[in-house]
Amino acid sequence: MLARTRARRALSVPLPALALAAALALPPTLPPTPAAASPRPAAAPQSAAAAQTVVTTRDPGYRETGTWTQAQRTGYEGGTTRFTREVGATATWTLTAPADGEYGLDVWIPASSDVNDPKVSYAWAGTRVTADQAAFGDAWHRLGPVRLAAGQTLEVTVTAATQGKVTRADAVRLGPAEPQQDVLVNQSGYDLTGPKRFTAPGAADGTPFTVSGEGGTFTGVVRGGAGDFTAFRPASPGPYTVAVGNGVSHPFGVGPYWTYRVAIRRAVDFMVESRCAHGDASKLVFSDPKGDHCNRGNTGVAWRDDHQFSFTLQSLIELYLSNPDAFTRAPGTGRYDGLAVAAAQDAPEIVKLINWGVDLYLQGRVNHDLLKEQLAWFVWAYPHLERWIPREQYLKARDHLTALWGDAARDRWNWYDVPHSADLFQTYTVFGTGKGQLPPGHSIVPNLMMHDVAVRDGLPGAGRHLDAARAQVDWIIAHLDWNDPATTKGQRMSEHVTMESLAFYAARHPSRELRAKIEQWADVVIARSQNMWDFRKYSDSLWVIPEYNEPGNVAGLPAAALAAARALTGDTARQAALRRIAAGQIDHVFGRNPADAHFSHDAATPDGFEGVERGWPKEYPPGHGAGELEDVRGVLDGSPKEASYPYRPGADLGYTEGWVAFNTAWNASLAQLAVDRTALRHSTPRPGGPLSVRLRAPLDLDAAARETGLVHVTSSGGDSETITVTEAGPSALDFTGTIRTDSGRPRPGDGRLQLGPHETVTLSYGLADFATKTTFRPLP
Repeated sequence: MLARTRARRALSVPLPALALAAALALPPTLPPTPAAASPRPAAAPQSAAAAQTVVTTRDPGYRETGTWTQAQRTGYEGGTTRFTREVGATATWTLTAPADGEYGLDVWIPASSDVNDPKVSYAWAGTRVTADQAAFGDAWHRLGPVRLAAGQTLEVTVTAATQGKVTRADAVRLGPAEPQQDVLVNQSGYDLTGPKRFTAPGAADGTPFTVSGEGGTFTGVVRGGAGDFTAFRPASPGPYTVAVGNGVSHPFGVGPYWTYRVAIRRAVDFMVESRCAHGDASKLVFSDPKGDHCNRGNTGVAWRDDHQFSFTLQSLIELYLSNPDAFTRAPGTGRYDGLAVAAAQDAPEIVKLINWGVDLYLQGRVNHDLLKEQLAWFVWAYPHLERWIPREQYLKARDHLTALWGDAARDRWNWYDVPHSADLFQTYTVFGTGKGQLPPGHSIVPNLMMHDVAVRDGLPGAGRHLDAARAQVDWIIAHLDWNDPATTKGQRMSEHVTMESLAFYAARHPSRELRAKIEQWADVVIARSQNMWDFRKYSDSLWVIPEYNEPGNVAGLPAAALAAARALTGDTARQAALRRIAAGQIDHVFGRNPADAHFSHDAATPDGFEGVERGWPKEYPPGHGAGELEDVRGVLDGSPKEASYPYRPGADLGYTEGWVAFNTAWNASLAQLAVDRTALRHSTPRPGGPLSVRLRAPLDLDAAARETGLVHVTSSGGDSETITVTEAGPSALDFTGTIRTDSGRPRPGDGRLQLGPHETVTLSYGLADFATKTTFRPLP
């Protein structure tokens, strides 16, 4: 974990030198001992708010070391400007505080067409900051706040840092302290190759900002209350801070696949710890759907406070298929007692979780359409799980679905439902309310999956599933109005299901009409995200879905945005905007929001999320929530309400309570993030030569280790092999590996790729429809 200092809001005095040192990524030090103070004057004390002291290069309190020259142009109030090109040369000003209080420490930087140094170092009383002299001209630049007693002296020194660049010295001021500028960031960190943005609510357009840390600096200006440092790709993980005026952000890291690495372990922890009966299925009662089978309120079949519209199995299977090697390195250690069909002991945790859900859904004989759909995900993905889950489980689930797929009844295991039929061959023309019960298009992907299963197993009626999926897509194209919030954010944490379903279908059955519908959705999302938070609003006039706690909607939107971005191939403008918005919602979860807090009340504890300094300030009374999720690691339980926007940090934070449906939406976003971050490159070999592969995927889960993954390679002639790719170095973006090629008949699994004339080669990482693939033709 990164070394951190406490955030500004945790300090009892406004940003002392310790916080500024952390802000500029210097090693934390104790607050400096005050300089020796001169005797206080006998006159009545002056107010620090009204006081101002300026020392120029002409005053007795100024001195130099090294070679300095007087500039031709004048500086502050027509005074003398000095400059040097000598690295290590210093200029020092001594200021005396006229009164007790807090001041703003400012430096006057003259304008110049010369090559002013962007990395000039200013130091005082144990604090050192870097300022960009090239970014200012004939204006005061705030270095930071300082608290002094009346008559206390302060020495400020500028040091020339860069060979061949000009460092200038003019005037330094103890000016009036300004209201603290808030700088809100993702408190954990940012993906090295992804969007990196922050919010400075009080900063005017054009206000400079500086990102500083042990890996370098980056400068820019604030626009529309936000700053962008996406181009900053440091070699070191940091920590870094953003400074805007007299405000400094929480420290944060920057590294490959940062979000995924920090979040994925807690995502799995949550799913393990939130299960009914804490993993002992022998304590559950399934003979009566209204009986005592799970927890207080009986709101779940396999997970506490789960409901039929949590899309739990779907989210777990998405996670696994999108990045399988992240989950297969060690067997699961959770408790999985009392199941009718147990998974293998060496199965990964996520596979044991999937089997847990399937087993209890089957024991509960679920018949609600949304729960049948979850079992469809399992039977479709089973070929990728069969080495750990007995075929008996697959056959039970498949036969259960084929018997009930068209049944209308949904009288087992449902909560907060809306009237509808559970017949999954129908075209759904009704969708849920703000509770999130029935998102549009939920049946599309399960019908495509059941079509695949029917074809694979030679079952009758495969075409009927395909027809149902096509009819549902056609209805959405014709009837769903994205401008109506009820079809988008009004679906709360279930919204991601709609766009993921359309993108899944579009990848298999593209059409101009469907692409246009996805483009329309993207345009609405982009238009509603034009604000300083990059936050997708509910409507033009409202920020948040009325009446509801919405951490799951914010956490789940990246899944929809990233799925849509990949569906809009070639549309670079929309893709970039959607990826920016996806990152903005992730940032919102991690503290870039009006509450300056991560959505989990335990985020800043050892069981929370790396680097986060402030968890959600409220939590539901422990032991009282319907799912009793307050102590589950990784729970998302709070988010800002309407009163907090656009920026009211003291607003009432309203209702807070965890829910499995919030975290499963987050799982979907992590899955789509993994797919979006995966890419394959390769050499083009001749038969007999080596095939080199370079994989980018979020497999860097241990910053101190060189990890591995498996890339699958097939030839059109019938050969199939795997290539072990190894991380290029600790915390590297790329994983590399090589396989030899031969001519001749294919021999799958022999560790060499046999190639015949005119054959093609396909590389893939990930599984099924979540795989990233590339196909090429070797050299003759």
